[in-house]
Amino acid sequence: MSTSIKAYVVKDLCAECILGMDFISKYKFIINADERVVSICDHEKRIKLEFDVNQDEICYPAGTISYTYIPPQGTVSIPVNIGISSAKVSFRPSYQLAQQSSMILLNNTLTVNQQKSHISIYNPTSYFYTLPKGVTLGTTTVPALSFSKCTSINRELVDDYINKLIRHITDLKQGEEIKAILHQHEKLFDTSKPAIAINVKPHEIKTLDHPLPSSRPYRSTPDKNERNNESRK
Repeated sequence: MSTSIKAYVVKDLCAECILGMDFISKYKFIINADERVVSICDHEKRIKLEFDVNQDEICYPAGTISYTYIPPQGTVSIPVNIGISSAKVSFRPSYQLAQQSSMILLNNTLTVNQQKSHISIYNPTSYFYTLPKGVTLGTTTVPALSFSKCTSINRELVDDYINKLIRHITDLKQGEEIKAILHQHEKLFDTSKPAIAINVKPHEIKTLDHPLPSSRPYRSTPDKNERNNESRK
């Protein structure tokens, strides 16, 4: 069965496809999550289809974006390109790269934002090592339907803040390690948009809206108290 509808093609999307109300209304599209069945109308005839759930992991290669020089016995956080908009992925180093070089990469969990992330690589040798642009460092996997919410981050502003925070560190290896850690929380450094902190933790002492249970009265003489009592009568 083929359908026709006007659609928009976007550069970045957290899902493979988003159904609009025009398509749903035109074809009377119904999703039955309990029975894992979808049904659609075609010329007054309703067709039922079972969910085609991909149980396998979706794999994306992680390739270098630019030339990178790794100093002897140093660790560098390398920016990589991953063909997914936004997700938490598991990184597995390339077996071929491990056989061809002495560089050390470890299995890790990466945060992908706008198809970009960072991978730490260690050079145990006593000489510089150069990684060309476009080299596949490994593969990333993400379980089906585990995509995270799309977020837009001002990359230039974030990089500027992080570079300012680590510029006082003279140890190159330590600086790259701290930089990699900060990039894992890079959303915190994006101040281009105001953020509202929402406190969802309840108070330890449960109170109701009421005035103070007690207040210290002003000091007064017995004569004034007596006159006040008389005036209230």
